Amino acid sequence: MLHRLAWCEPHHSSHLSQVGRSTPAAGRLRLAGFTLAEMLLVLVVLGILTSVGYWQMLPALERQRVRRTTAVIAADLQYAQAMAARQRRPVVIIAQPVLKAYLIRDRPGTTVYRQRFFGDETDYMIDAFDVSPKTTVEIFPNGVATATTTFTVSIQDYERHVRLTSAGQVRILGVSES
Repeated sequence: MLHRLAWCEPHHSSHLSQVGRSTPAAGRLRLAGFTLAEMLLVLVVLGILTSVGYWQMLPALERQRVRRTTAVIAADLQYAQAMAARQRRPVVIIAQPVLKAYLIRDRPGTTVYRQRFFGDETDYMIDAFDVSPKTTVEIFPNGVATATTTFTVSIQDYERHVRLTSAGQVRILGVSES
């Protein structure tokens, strides 16, 4: 109120002299701002909300990592088919579940087209990687594979599958479709 009067009526010098000063009649002047206790209270509330939000989002983030990993595997299987067609020679996919990795190379083993790791030290950070029934699949130039193979990726209790059929079809399967 004092600031408003001093600003609106500048011809009163008595009001201007009291702006920003503390007088015995006015008591202690309270400056605008927050106290340390108010700031700490806000920080504690924000910390609690952030931690609750993180624990609510964690399962969704893990499911997203599994979906992203299966999309990468499907793209790599299609890449292997394209390489077999382009080179006009069979391409071999060698999966190593223990290492959570696979390798795409030509049949003689002289050229490695792609090598992918899914372990904890990678961006994928998946818990389990499995391939069944065979860990080695050969893809011919016409897209046909030697066996139907399923790649399984999981984090905790959420898993998805990528199936390469012997006819050459690549499909990402949900939990209920396996």
